Amino acid sequence: MLAVLLFAAPGRAQSDVPIEAEGGTLTGAAAVATTRAGYSGAGYVTGLDQPGDSLAISFEGTGDFVQLRLAVAGDSRFGAYEARLDGEVVGGGNVTTGGSFRELVIDERRLSAGPHTLTIHGTFDVDYLVLTPTAYEGPALPPPVLSDPDATPATEALFAFLLDIYGEHVLAGQQDGYQNGGPSTREIDYVTAQTGKEPAVGAFDLINYSPSRRQYGANPTGWAEHWIDWAGTDGIVTLMWHWNAPTDLLNTSDQPWWRGFYTEATTFDVEAALAEGPGGENYDLLLRDIDAIAVELQKFEDADVPVLWRPLHEAYGRWFWWGAKGPAPYVALWRLMYERLVDHHGLHNLIWVHTHRPEDGDQAAWYPGDDVVDVVGVDKYEDNPEAVFQSTWAKLQEQFGANKLVALTESGTLPDMSRSVDFGVTWSWFAIWEGDFIRDLDPDRLTDIYTSEAVLTRDELPDWRSYVLATAADATPTADLDRLTLAPNPSAGRPTLRLDLGASAEVTVDVFDVTGRSVLRQSLGTQPAGPLAVPLHVDSSGTYLVRVTAGDRVVRGRFVVVR
Repeated sequence: MLAVLLFAAPGRAQSDVPIEAEGGTLTGAAAVATTRAGYSGAGYVTGLDQPGDSLAISFEGTGDFVQLRLAVAGDSRFGAYEARLDGEVVGGGNVTTGGSFRELVIDERRLSAGPHTLTIHGTFDVDYLVLTPTAYEGPALPPPVLSDPDATPATEALFAFLLDIYGEHVLAGQQDGYQNGGPSTREIDYVTAQTGKEPAVGAFDLINYSPSRRQYGANPTGWAEHWIDWAGTDGIVTLMWHWNAPTDLLNTSDQPWWRGFYTEATTFDVEAALAEGPGGENYDLLLRDIDAIAVELQKFEDADVPVLWRPLHEAYGRWFWWGAKGPAPYVALWRLMYERLVDHHGLHNLIWVHTHRPEDGDQAAWYPGDDVVDVVGVDKYEDNPEAVFQSTWAKLQEQFGANKLVALTESGTLPDMSRSVDFGVTWSWFAIWEGDFIRDLDPDRLTDIYTSEAVLTRDELPDWRSYVLATAADATPTADLDRLTLAPNPSAGRPTLRLDLGASAEVTVDVFDVTGRSVLRQSLGTQPAGPLAVPLHVDSSGTYLVRVTAGDRVVRGRFVVVR
């Protein structure tokens, strides 16, 4: 539990103890009043609605993450306001008010130790400010299972390391490109020069290994070897593939051959090609291209370099030919590629990363399946550099949280990872896109993030090759959990959790909403071996994650409340 002590003149205010508005500094027509019922303290502050009117409440923070709430009331149904913390706008807009005082959440943030001032201007009355310690639960931990049961020891070790740090640290990553026709780590080098820290994850593109690009003169000779050299024994590699269509490139002045991965630059029909089946001309071209990439991936396996493999990215947007015909052909192509690389070519150094967009209603149809996906990633581009992508994270946790690691696989901005972690948004890794996207970032901001305690850079990596992927067989008998059910599901808010304990154990049940906020905790003490039934009670509609801790084992579930 976080602890916060906050001070307001003339006395000391502890967390959850109101800091009375009438003790603040009043400007303009702001005044203390007592006519509205229900206030606390000696009164409340009114007259904040005209230019020059304001209320300033001063206090001290101790460096902890808190929620700031104002108790407000107004004579109309809606009000408008602006709140500034130490001069920075942290809240504002139109809000629902009413004749009785109610608490309005202004902001959630980590307050640095020392004095702070919240200044309010608005069309409502203010009774008090309260600051509540707030902690967001980290993500659910997926099971320690890779989709490929024959994964190499180094691949298992990397996945075990990713699981071990998940929810605590975020790996720093950087997308790199190529320069003057050859492989490059210029963006990685740029970040290192700016921050003094090298990214832990190098992101590279197999684009020029596409056979239809090589037909037009692309020559990626030595690229894979260059990236393998960069990885050494401790660097982490993620590979994508802007797959030029196997054939039917427009190759016009508007759509040249090198844009052949875009839907608009080719007439290649992935759905029709898949329908041909083995022996079909275009089906076999798909296999030809996958086989060409297998040659390069084999080099990584031969060098004992596991790969976070991110093919067929952003299919949902349909701007790439592999997504142009919708989810069914995309899923079929993904599964064909998986079978071809893993089963046919025997490549067992791949951790399969599926790129997802959770905001779309039909995203379930785009998911290839748990048996062929190890990590779910999101590619995110925002104009707001302060965005922490909390809504996107919550949706991904709702859809995949108990099953898959979640990563920020591509981004045009770099969220403040310390702030993200405060909100429970703890990506497995992030990768910022190349060129202007990384170089336009404020170098000071880049340095702050790369030196954050929440972020791991290459120099901070442990010997991740020594990690061992746990299996169900590693569980101790006293902690065995089996057959977790939640029913009814959906429910009106009162499902019953049932499971079997393999032996007597201390049991705790936690329930979180999809943002990671704790909504319920039940410490059940020592429970005997055998069936266990725990009634749960949740008031609000939504999707909830359940974590049951029994001894040294954890099991998770999910339920939906509909009211």
